[in-house]
Formats: sequence, structure tokens, C-alpha cells
Amino acid sequence: MEQDVGRLVAECIEHSGLNARQVAARAGVAASTVHRILNDQVSPSVATLHNITAACGLDLTMSTSTLASSAAAAAARAILDEDYPAEVDADIEQWAARLDAWTDGDPVQIVEEAARAAGVLHRADAIRLSGEATIGRLASAGDASGQRWAVSGAAGLDLPSFDEAVPRISVLWCEDPSAIRPLLTGGTLRPASAPHRSTVVIAAAEPDLFLGTFERDRVVYAAPIQIAIDAISVGGDAATRAREEIRTW
Repeated sequence: MEQDVGRLVAECIEHSGLNARQVAARAGVAASTVHRILNDQVSPSVATLHNITAACGLDLTMSTSTLASSAAAAAARAILDEDYPAEVDADIEQWAARLDAWTDGDPVQIVEEAARAAGVLHRADAIRLSGEATIGRLASAGDASGQRWAVSGAAGLDLPSFDEAVPRISVLWCEDPSAIRPLLTGGTLRPASAPHRSTVVIAAAEPDLFLGTFERDRVVYAAPIQIAIDAISVGGDAATRAREEIRTW
């Protein structure tokens, strides 16, 4: 994101011991360009960024990773959910523009693309657990943590009764995953050996994710669009069933 680039350039300049104008001169770019980059007013080309980092005595390396953007799911809900706030931040606006361009406004494709980008299994803060547990155990942990929470993914499709097993792969959204982790780990739940082996994924939610939640048998569930996005994002049988469901909307 542009904000990350501005922060990166600021850190490079600090590392160099030079000021921004000196770095600009060494990089062969206008001082005003460096100023705009630092203030997140422009997104530089890779070539420009490479020249700036080299001027700071640093090498620029690039890598890719699985997308795991909460803004992508929020953008899909902003487009499709009439109860979602009209005013959203820049990241969500950017994702909304992408989704609209990629899908030509097709609601099914919007959910698909948002799910692909949301990557809940691959969130840096995600806590992935495997094993067996009841949906009531998730609800009890959420309540005991004293924070807002909502269940999504496969469980949101099935809406199991309180004493029924959690279907794979379900998502427990909350404000602070670290507060729920000790309430769930141990016994029949343990850290998953790989993301796709998870039974439950605990992830930090943005405040707007809790809009449109509903309760059934003492369990709070995320809004239907969020449930579909998460179910497709985790893949497997949940994704197949979610695709069948959204085609009926």
C-alpha cells in the first residue's frame, strides 16, 4: 500500500544518515517527489523506489505472499450490503474499485474475488486450531473473553445447535484473538499443523465486521455476506456449499 511505501522510504532515509533532499539528489529524482512519497501523496514506480533505496545504501528486494486483506471483504460488503456504512476508508474504497472492475458488478463474482483476497487462513494474526469442539465451546469462549465476537465460515452455513460439533473450517472473529486462545486451546483443540488442517480459525475483526450479526441458539453469527466470503476463502466443502448458496441470492 502507498502508506507502507512512504514509511519504508522514511526508514531508509533515517538509516542513511542523510536528509530527504540529499537522498533525492543522489537518487536523481526531484526533492518534491521524495516529499510526496513520504507524505503518501504518490505511489512511486519500482525503478524510482530502487534508486531511492540505493541512494540510502540499501538494496530493494521484492516478494509475494498470499493475499490476506480484511479490506477486500469489507469492500464486498460495502458494495452488496445495504446496511454497511456509506463512508469507508481509503483501503476499502480501493478494493471496492478493484472488485467492481474485475467483476463488472456481478454479485456472485464480487463475493468470489473478495474471498480470494481475504485469505483469512493466512492472516498474520490468525490462530489456527485443529481437533474437535462444539459450537457452544466457541460461544462460551467468546462470552468469557468479554469482547465482541461472531462465528463465520462453515459454521455460519450450517448453523449447528449449541452442542453440535464445529464444522471445518469455521472462523471465530473477535477483537483480540490472544484473549480467546487460552480459552480454547488444550483438550481436543490444538494448534493446526497447516492452515488447511484447521477446524477453527480465530482472527481479529475490524469493528464494521460486527454489523449485521445475528444470534441463533446462543451463538452470534456474522452477516450472511461475510459468512459466504469466509466459507469460500477457507476452501473445501464449505466453499462449495457457499457458492451454491450465493447463486440463490
